[in-house]
Amino acid sequence: MARFAVSFQSDKSVDEYRELAALVDLYEFNAVSVYQDLFFQPPWPALFHFAELTSAPLVGPAVVNPYLAHPVLVAGHLAMLDELSRGRAYLGVGRGAFFDAIAVAQPKPLVAIREMVELVQRFLEGDRTPYSGELFSASADAYLRFPIPNRRLPVLIGGWGPRTLGLGGAIADMVKIGGCANPDSAATFRGYVNQGAQRAGRDPASIHLIYGAVTVVDRDPRIAEVVARRNVAMYIAVAGRLDPTYTVPENELGRIEVALARGDTDAAAAAISPETLRRFCVFGTPRDVIAQMERLFDAGVDVFELGTPHGVHEHDAIRMLGEEVLPYFEP
Repeated sequence: MARFAVSFQSDKSVDEYRELAALVDLYEFNAVSVYQDLFFQPPWPALFHFAELTSAPLVGPAVVNPYLAHPVLVAGHLAMLDELSRGRAYLGVGRGAFFDAIAVAQPKPLVAIREMVELVQRFLEGDRTPYSGELFSASADAYLRFPIPNRRLPVLIGGWGPRTLGLGGAIADMVKIGGCANPDSAATFRGYVNQGAQRAGRDPASIHLIYGAVTVVDRDPRIAEVVARRNVAMYIAVAGRLDPTYTVPENELGRIEVALARGDTDAAAAAISPETLRRFCVFGTPRDVIAQMERLFDAGVDVFELGTPHGVHEHDAIRMLGEEVLPYFEP
């Protein structure tokens, strides 16, 4: 199994996605994903380009949430993605974030995630059995009227909490800790996943533990740090209180949140301590990135998802990662 996936923010032009897809296809990535962060582009158009122009990696959204799209819409997009990718689509589901800005409630997140997975798979498998959940329902007349995979797709569940990760252990193939680069947390998170798998009668070893975070590689480590700080601040504001093995100090997190609220990215970046920075993103020279990856893999992480923006010049950074970091970990 390849040790690396790669992910992209949904903020680029069609031509940029097609260029990146051709570049990604040169290297042995386990998966390629596109974020569905609120206020950015929907991930599906970008994913369609990656599906068409790559040959090996899994392709999917990281992650859809149960509060902004009904499972029938997600299933429809995934069916198209699976056709374009020639059978490589996966379903990524999580609770999502940034909903306060649009006053969207997030009731019963565990129920919502589970029912999203169940109902999407029902549509994709062509099962017309009526479905009656707490949040979602479908009658026998609810089915997709176009070609579908007619099989279960691989499932990724993203989250940080013990109950969400336990759910991932029970029903998912992959569990992702998004926005985390802290090797100290791997044993704890793996424990949550394993407990869920064991309760469901599954083999915990069959579930891949994936970490993903802002990644910035550059020949000049000072440049990499500056870019990393600016890009990771908004994710620390979301995940800063979620790591059970490292909590960002309240005074530090408060300064980050206040700066972001007034739109001052530079102040938010400056407020991040070196200790916090290393736990929420990956940055530096290729050698620095390799060292961080070694610590994460030694701690029990199965796959690391190299996240946006990758570098000052994204194409050059992908080449650097593909030619200098990935080969180091080849068997």
